[in-house]
Amino acid sequence: MRGQPKDYYTILEVHPSATAQEIKKAYRKLAFKYHPDTSQHNTYTEIHFREIQEAYDVLSDEVKRKRYDEERWLSGMSSRARHQHVITPPWILKEAQRLTRHMATVDTYRMSHSALSDYVFLLLSDSHMAILQQADDRDTNKEIVNELLKATSNLKYQYMDAIAARLVQLSGADNALHASIYAHVRNRRAEATWERYLPLIIAIITLVLVVVMWWWGKRN
Repeated sequence: MRGQPKDYYTILEVHPSATAQEIKKAYRKLAFKYHPDTSQHNTYTEIHFREIQEAYDVLSDEVKRKRYDEERWLSGMSSRARHQHVITPPWILKEAQRLTRHMATVDTYRMSHSALSDYVFLLLSDSHMAILQQADDRDTNKEIVNELLKATSNLKYQYMDAIAARLVQLSGADNALHASIYAHVRNRRAEATWERYLPLIIAIITLVLVVVMWWWGKRN
């Protein structure tokens, strides 16, 4: 599991809701202040100047910023867990529901699949699994499994297998829930297979069309 992403908003000293113009203005101000040519030359200013440039590179690009905001939101779960005095099954369920609601607003084609996988594994960490199994609240466990299946409906297959193993473990002896999990994994595998061969299929169709057009043109 990766560490939490840098807080680029803090680095640029702007609010997460800052406009593109506000971000650009903040960057210019800080870049001038910490540029090696205009500030006291030391290791700190050089490193901080690079961080400022890195932050601006991400936040000034609409696509990169959206992807970064996604990772930043997902990494927030670990922070909430640290400030939660008692981790309980209802709290884990609430986090799973938060994730499902959030994923409904995300562009799944551009999202960070690894960040989503990390988030789910935080929810299903060894300590959380122990708490859930000790409580043995089957209804809550079932709800958690169903929420996470919805939240990972577009997660790449390469991340899904390991998550499915935890979901099966959490679902206990519920065979119907097992079937839902396995069906979910099959769907992700089929999607992965389709994505792998789609470029080849397109290339073959294109080649066939070219040959047909050549043959038709020659015939006429």
